Amino acid sequence: MASEPEQGLEVLREEALGCRACPLWKGPIQTVFGEGPAPAALMFVGEQPGDREDIEGRPFVGPAGQLFDRALNAAETQRG
Repeated sequence: MASEPEQGLEVLREEALGCRACPLWKGPIQTVFGEGPAPAALMFVGEQPGDREDIEGRPFVGPAGQLFDRALNAAETQRG
């Protein structure tokens, strides 16, 4: 069973998938929502999804994600 924070994130994910409150939904293929454990001790926020993120629907999977992973490795940590 999902924890309360995870359930809250799922509600937000569903709302984001159908959001038409501004024109930002018109260009991308899909919503790229965050992923990882909830709650988390640390959260990284990207500026905007790139084309790879838009295609895959996952954050930090394109070139910026590769740089992000190298930075995490240098800090001797990994994604949640």
